[in-house]
Amino acid sequence: MTRLILAPHMDDESLGCGGLLAKYPDESLVVTLTDSGPIRAREHEQALDILGVQRSIALGFPDTSLSAHMAQVVGALDELFAQERPEEVYLPFPSLHQDHIAAYEAGMRACRASMSPGHWFPPTILVYDIAVYDVNLHPSDLRWNVFEPLTEAQADAKAAACAAYVTENPGGAHPMSSTKELAAAVGKIRLVDFAEQYALVRHLRPPA
Repeated sequence: MTRLILAPHMDDESLGCGGLLAKYPDESLVVTLTDSGPIRAREHEQALDILGVQRSIALGFPDTSLSAHMAQVVGALDELFAQERPEEVYLPFPSLHQDHIAAYEAGMRACRASMSPGHWFPPTILVYDIAVYDVNLHPSDLRWNVFEPLTEAQADAKAAACAAYVTENPGGAHPMSSTKELAAAVGKIRLVDFAEQYALVRHLRPPA
């Protein structure tokens, strides 16, 4: 099993999938689309170390302007998916940030059915909740319908990974400093202590 988490920026993987990454570190690959500079890159390394994730790839496209490079982003993801053949692909919810919208669109295009030789068709696509933007720029029929139970240790690891992004933590009341509380709220509604929520886009069952 390979779980590929597509992050627009270095921090989105921890905000949206930090618990999942702490739960399945050896099965996960984090792919970051944009270049956020050397300071954030060091914070990213620290966050992944906290989560136990060994594999990460940074594609280095310009921050805040992914949509201007859509063809190149999709092409890079096509090549990466063909090489890694992930069974599950996790995309960011297309919320108010322009790079989140572009990352979602590029990921969906790379997950398309294609006649190109060697193109990989990921059987499962899920969208993760970054919980920073509570208003959607574009209407969406995505619904939170998949819930990943977490232990308290995994919820703590997610919180610690988010805290590693010092430059992205404004302090005070903010989702970046409240990930454990959010995981508890999502979990307890589903009768578990902690959980992350995802929206299922596609799930192709394996052949008999």
